[in-house]
Amino acid sequence: MFRFVPMKETDYQARVAHQVAQYATAEIHQVTPIYEYWSDTHLRPKLNSVLGVDTIPGFYVHHIRQRVTATGDPQPRILSIGAGDAQLEVQIAQQLVESGLRTFRLEGLELSPILIDRANQRIAEAGLSGHVTVIPCDLNSWSPAESSGAPYTAVLANHILHHLVELEALFSNVAQAIGDTGVFLTADMIGRNGHMRWPEALTPVQALWDTLPDELKYNRVFLETDFDFRNWDCLCHGGFEGIRAQDILPLLVERFHFEKFLGFGGVIEVFCDRCYGPNFDRTIPAHTRFIDSVEQLNSLLLQLGVVKPTMMFAVMSNREPASPRFWKNLSAQFSVRDPGDLDLSPNRQKSQALANARKPEILIFRKGGGGERALRSGWSYPEEWGTWMQGPEALVEIALPVGDNADSKLILTLRASAFVPQRLYSRSFSFTVGGVVVGRVTFFQGEKNPRRIALEMDTPASDTVLLRIEAHEQASPADDGSADHRPLGLFLIDLVSG
Repeated sequence: MFRFVPMKETDYQARVAHQVAQYATAEIHQVTPIYEYWSDTHLRPKLNSVLGVDTIPGFYVHHIRQRVTATGDPQPRILSIGAGDAQLEVQIAQQLVESGLRTFRLEGLELSPILIDRANQRIAEAGLSGHVTVIPCDLNSWSPAESSGAPYTAVLANHILHHLVELEALFSNVAQAIGDTGVFLTADMIGRNGHMRWPEALTPVQALWDTLPDELKYNRVFLETDFDFRNWDCLCHGGFEGIRAQDILPLLVERFHFEKFLGFGGVIEVFCDRCYGPNFDRTIPAHTRFIDSVEQLNSLLLQLGVVKPTMMFAVMSNREPASPRFWKNLSAQFSVRDPGDLDLSPNRQKSQALANARKPEILIFRKGGGGERALRSGWSYPEEWGTWMQGPEALVEIALPVGDNADSKLILTLRASAFVPQRLYSRSFSFTVGGVVVGRVTFFQGEKNPRRIALEMDTPASDTVLLRIEAHEQASPADDGSADHRPLGLFLIDLVSG
């Protein structure tokens, strides 16, 4: 089992400060409309089938009530770790009261003093001060000894585990806190650290990405269009977002018995999250059909074991259940993804050679993309989506990525479109390096979508490649009556070398 290497105290405190500041202003409960569509359409039936509920508050209330009935505890004690602003805890308490349970006590633990103030205000406004309280606590150092009394009826952890470092200690403390009769309930993220895609999930994501129009690739976090999917590591910007997400499920399987488990996700959330989800409109049938298709693919890949779940609902205890419940074949044990295995190739020596090869680099030729530094002669100015070749030929000087495998082939992959006037059926272009033609491409009249053009060549001895692009037919927008008289050729969007 992979074990986390403890971080330095200064790094830990810096992440604590970042985390508190991040959630001081962020809306911590908001999801995108397309996520709601996906959840209502595809997740809700699975929740009903496995857990007997169809909402997140209902998940916790239902299983708390079940435990209270089973134990006959006259004064149930409930613990919520990482209570945040107590929005969920207030909803749970309200539903418990409405169900007739009036003698419970729900204790919340929270790190951020800002969120604690919001929580106490929310609790008071709801008239639940006699049932709910939230107190300051760093969960990475919490111990059940801090809470006196009998074992807890239930310990709740709603989307907090992926923020925590000391998971081993926390899970041992939770096991102690629930004893022989309590239950551990959680909904959380269990994918790769930093919420990155695993290699086996990245492949279908990238394939799906290439089918999308550019307007659906706009990144609402970075405020720019990701023409190629950005496999972003959330940990790069401080805080604890996904810091040990990939260790959660393996450690839970090691420590608890699962009464119920629902695993899902892996591919679908890329298109529903806060980065790209706002680009999709649930009122547009083409958008919802795409989401439906991705979910079908995701579910199939999960059942085949090709990808593993990145999200879960789980009901756990210290006792082995007689009849555990899960979706199809996706038990908790089946859903574990080895965090240490990033090599998916059948030949590990080949994989190692690839790891030591030249690492790909990307040039972006839109305005502000930085790729203009590689453009030499024969180019117009960078525009919103790329740069036009102007004239019969143009030159691009490409710095080679650093790598150890000097004998390997070099592949340049361009993404480009071309101007084809109405008077021409097609236009052809050739690509030359050192006087040797390394590729040709033809664009046809009415062709709207950019092409990906792969050019393979022997790796040169120098640290740069001078790529010459030649247009075999000349054309200008003026041919079609435009006021633009530039002789335009290829429209270069981006280039990957490696």
